[in-house]
Parts: sequence; C-alpha cells; structure tokens
Amino acid sequence: MSLLTRTAPAARDLDLLGDLAAAAAVRIVPAGEPSAAARSWVVRLGRDLYVRSVPGGTRVVGGRAHLQIDGSRRPVVLAEVAPELHALLDDAYRAKYGRCAPEKVAAVTSDVAVASTFRVRPRRATWAERVGAALGAVRGAARRQPAERPCPTC
Repeated sequence: MSLLTRTAPAARDLDLLGDLAAAAAVRIVPAGEPSAAARSWVVRLGRDLYVRSVPGGTRVVGGRAHLQIDGSRRPVVLAEVAPELHALLDDAYRAKYGRCAPEKVAAVTSDVAVASTFRVRPRRATWAERVGAALGAVRGAARRQPAERPCPTC
C-alpha cells in the first residue's frame, strides 16, 4: 500500500467536511430513523465540523447518522462535544449566522441548543446503506431539493 493510498481517505474526509461547513443548514437523519430528521446549523472550528439542532425541532442523539444536504445524504458519526468548546462554538455560530434574525441566532446559541451540539466525523456507508441508496436511485427516489436557508433574512 503506497503512502498516496493511505492519505487519500483523509483528504476526502477533509473535502467532505469543507463542503458541509459551507452549507447554510443541513438535516441530521439518525441511522434507521429517516422520519426523525432534524434541521441543524453547521460550523467549522479548526479541522472539526460541528452541528447544532435548531431549538424546538426534533431532538437528536449522537451515534451513526446521515447529514442531508441538497438532496444527498452523507454518512457520519455524531460525537459529544467537550464542555469547554461550547463558548468557542457559540462565537463560531454568531460569526457565520450573525446576519440572520437575532432571535434565531440567540436561540441556536442558547443553553438549550448546547445540548444538541455534536462533532461530525465522516464514516463509510454500510453495505446496506449503499444498496439502499443504489435501489433508491434506480427507482427514481433520489430527488434534488433546494438547499435550506437557516432563516428568512439570510
């Protein structure tokens, strides 16, 4: 196995995180629960990507999930966030979404929203997920939807 082969997955993971970090909003779809999707805001802090559910929406728990953006789903693992990072994350959310309605930014940086914050790690789709996606594409079930905006003022 060459050095190039070993570093390629890491480069792909960083590209994936960069694409997701640029998104205004994503939907978190817990593994095995496609009807429990939760609208979330996403920020990048250093080399890591974080998602935080919009308060009042569906409650999300960590573990295997998909991030849905522009009609496609990307397999991820949602991990807990160290408490000392929450103030930095609040600042990152204010910086990225500061032009949005102040009440929405205040809600996503509230103590209630902190409980729905997760660090995102890319993962390989399981065999069953890959087969399901292929069948969905064959059946025409994969439809592109317009990207969500985090609030009407953005």
